[in-house]
Amino acid sequence: MATKIKIVIGLIVIILTIGIGFSLSQKQPDVKPSWMHQVQWSDKPDGAAKIEELLWTELTPYKIEYETVNISASTASEGLRLKVIATAKDTDKQDIYDFVYDGKELLLTGYLLEAIPFQYRNEAIGIALGNQKVAASVSSAGAPTVRRILPKTSEKFYAPKTLLSVTWGGVSALIDPDEQKVVQVWKAGAQQGNK
Repeated sequence: MATKIKIVIGLIVIILTIGIGFSLSQKQPDVKPSWMHQVQWSDKPDGAAKIEELLWTELTPYKIEYETVNISASTASEGLRLKVIATAKDTDKQDIYDFVYDGKELLLTGYLLEAIPFQYRNEAIGIALGNQKVAASVSSAGAPTVRRILPKTSEKFYAPKTLLSVTWGGVSALIDPDEQKVVQVWKAGAQQGNK
């Protein structure tokens, strides 16, 4: 009787070991981030799953969730060119990213990030207008554009963190939204310095 129990336990252990090994060897499907609801490709290339995996570490929505992420791919001499256009409910603007994928690495070559919720857009405009140099220059300049600056770019001007740029015609204010302050002002193409 004890021998039969040992055999049954041994068989259970073998079956569980095989089952666990098999499930670990199966490739888990790539899951898009929770802040992204729908992904649409045009001209989807081979290896799109690997590209998506790299993209999800590079795309960075600002206090929103992307409703739709459209990815278009085209072949170029340096590799695969990718244009990513992301839209969100809380804003009428889009985030646009340009990448080159060489088969191994993904390189961000440009971006225009305007998908900023209205609340944060208006807050950035208010901070900019609180600066005397900016307020004196934009009294009748119309509605500004508000764009997000990624840390690798903003490091050149202030610190490696996400900043907002508020621009009217020839006047631009770089805003640190965490500190609620203007960190740089540019007027008519010439840097005006801090605050």
